Amino acid sequence: MSAAKSAHAPLRDEEIDELAELVDLIDERIDVPLSLEGLDGFLTALVCSPRAIPADEFFPVLLDRTDGLTTIFEDAADEARFLALFERRRNEIARALAAPIENLADPKALSPLVMDWDGLLAELPPAEAGQLKDAGIPPYAQLWAGGFLLAVEYWEDDWNLPADSKDEAFVDEVLDPFYVLAAPFDELTPEERATRREDHLALALWGAYELREFWLDRGQAPRH
Repeated sequence: MSAAKSAHAPLRDEEIDELAELVDLIDERIDVPLSLEGLDGFLTALVCSPRAIPADEFFPVLLDRTDGLTTIFEDAADEARFLALFERRRNEIARALAAPIENLADPKALSPLVMDWDGLLAELPPAEAGQLKDAGIPPYAQLWAGGFLLAVEYWEDDWNLPADSKDEAFVDEVLDPFYVLAAPFDELTPEERATRREDHLALALWGAYELREFWLDRGQAPRH
């Protein structure tokens, strides 16, 4: 496979696992929590944001370090591999959001890298599952939505629209499912709690499609 083609190849399952291991390595070396799920949400926001944000801007935000990715990896090969997988995942997200789809079950639709905690707990021995529960596991898709909103809120000036415009209300409405997913469970309304988190995630995914189209229609949004 050529280098150009490989840069646009979707990540295989084993490569997703490899990216997760590299993210865990980064997480051990920075002061803010980082997960594959949160990274995936952050990447999704970059793809459907009002402008293209370069790596020297977004890595310091993602990692909460002024020098960004510099000095994180002790092994240059690990850094190169992380960047290659990171870019391929970003390209994969961009292709998914650009694809014309009618439902999220379409193979071309965006499939977020969200941890199925219930499925994981069911596969673990009871003792290990109990330890994981005691350590605390986040609600479904909370980390993904939090990663997305990290980008939205940091570059708030890019996302802001005139307060009296219908477009401002539209963007707020589209972002609402992300805030529901990211919020602590005890802060949700009874109606929000009654709705399956999978349904909130579906609304957020459709929102990502809408946001990409919205900024494109305004002559903005990253080009991939």
